[in-house]
Amino acid sequence: MRALLFKAVGEPLAVAQLPDPEPGEGEVVVRVSRCGVCGTDLHSTSGHGMGLPPDSQLGHEYGGEVVAVGKGVERFRVGDHLAALPVVGCGQCEGCETGIDILCTNQWSGYGGGLAEYARVSERGAVKLPQTVGLADSALVEPLAVGCRGVRLANPPKDAKVVIIGPGPIGLSVLFWLRQRGVENVVMLASSGRRKELAGRMGAEKFVTESDEVAQEIFSILGGPADFVFEAAGVPGVFARAVELVRPQGTIIGLGFCMQPDPIVPAMALMKDVTIRWSIIYTREDFAACADALDRDGALARAMVTDTVGMEAAPAAFEEFREGTGGGGKLLIDPWG
Repeated sequence: MRALLFKAVGEPLAVAQLPDPEPGEGEVVVRVSRCGVCGTDLHSTSGHGMGLPPDSQLGHEYGGEVVAVGKGVERFRVGDHLAALPVVGCGQCEGCETGIDILCTNQWSGYGGGLAEYARVSERGAVKLPQTVGLADSALVEPLAVGCRGVRLANPPKDAKVVIIGPGPIGLSVLFWLRQRGVENVVMLASSGRRKELAGRMGAEKFVTESDEVAQEIFSILGGPADFVFEAAGVPGVFARAVELVRPQGTIIGLGFCMQPDPIVPAMALMKDVTIRWSIIYTREDFAACADALDRDGALARAMVTDTVGMEAAPAAFEEFREGTGGGGKLLIDPWG
């Protein structure tokens, strides 16, 4: 099969021929339909922070059609459509009891090889897609799940005042789930107007860009400071802005994956009695909820996709995504396109 491999920092991904995967016990193999490119893919191949060894496979936002079933598999048959969890815990430890597999205190298993024509998937780490959800949408389940958990933790009422910092795919997934809850008083804050049209397609009617007066502009739009601020940019400086924008005793949800120090003045948050809550990925229940949401409102979720390319064009598209010169939304790789 063809797969995309990370070779070295500063080099584009390489299209390589690898043996077709075989399912182990409790595993299936899927013919990958789509695989999304995530900001963490860029971080891990940038040379900053947590890196990858040469010849690593990437791809943790993917789904496809089951083409082989391993021993002991009961939930899936050949021909089923699924979305795959990229990390699967032991299922028995205290960490796994939280429902978040990456918190497994034993050795969790990674299934992040979705940038390929075929991939192994754990039966325990997969969600069967409703028949009405197309395979092309399977890669949207994972990024939507990040926003799903963030919004669920915040639990905003319909009349909440909300700011989302960062109109990338995670910020857009937060917007998607706020709309599912009927929350309408939402401002999207961006560093530039590049994604304004994209955010508008997802329902962001109030879009503002950074400036010296942006706090007062947002307060005027919302009718006061925000009850909830979702940080989805993952760059230094945004938490200080979030503290400025949130009301006393408001809540900040941290979703951005920032690998650099982000200085804040703790006293500013303390004097407001602010709650700052980080959210690491999602639970299995969040993941399953996204498959159902695609069944209900797939057209809205699909609006975040701005680029879909085949395997040969993927390395260049990946670097454009890194440089911020692509479409600005979700980049999907079609291994068969």
